[in-house]
Amino acid sequence: MKEIMKRAFYGLIYVAIVFMAMRDERLKALLLLVFMIFSLKEFTRLINIPFKTVLLPSLIIFTGFFLFANHANAEVLQIVIGFMILTVYLLFIYFTFATFQLDELAKFFLSFLYVSLPFSLAILIDKQLLLSMFIILWAADTFAFLTGKYLGKHKLAPEISPKKTIEGALGGLIGSLITAFLLFEILEMHEYTGLLKFIGLTIIIVIFGILGDLLESRFKRLAGVKDSGKIMPGHGGFLDRLDSFIFAVPFVWAYIMIVY
Repeated sequence: MKEIMKRAFYGLIYVAIVFMAMRDERLKALLLLVFMIFSLKEFTRLINIPFKTVLLPSLIIFTGFFLFANHANAEVLQIVIGFMILTVYLLFIYFTFATFQLDELAKFFLSFLYVSLPFSLAILIDKQLLLSMFIILWAADTFAFLTGKYLGKHKLAPEISPKKTIEGALGGLIGSLITAFLLFEILEMHEYTGLLKFIGLTIIIVIFGILGDLLESRFKRLAGVKDSGKIMPGHGGFLDRLDSFIFAVPFVWAYIMIVY
């Protein structure tokens, strides 16, 4: 009971911080930056590469996306692209004179693709849609847990995450769709999007959120650890809380670009 109360307490703090940050674009960017730094620190520890080496290029890319999001024009877009190209070539230059091996270079790029790029792309997503994304993922996680606990019989991916079930995944999807409908009405999202588009977005969020959860579980299993960190009592690390969000963001961004 004590563990449940601790988990609920820190969970509420986490939810409150996200809600407050999504009220302002600069606070949103600051929260995403904090999330990226801590998630990157945990991930580099999981795959055993130096955190400091990956941090600077990640900050460069994040800054470029932030500038583009707040000054969306062709000139700034050129700067963002320039930042990204420069960052890639700086890594190659560093690799030329450094002592680490080719597989470590691959891990550096994996860190960018898996952690840095999604948080950078998240800056480009409207804060109300981003808040909806968090809420939908929380709802999917809650409904999946409850459905899996009471109705779960068929394992979803037993070798990666033995506790996850197909019934739980379906329960999470259904629960998130109900949540999405309520959000659509409460937040009056009909002013700038249609219900079917928002339902489609919800399905994208949940499906790739589940895959993101399984992917992080795979990384942890390979590293031989239960949690990515201990910074959030009862919840593990930042990656444990944000794994679904991180993996879903690129697909959500692509869906918004194509459909909205």
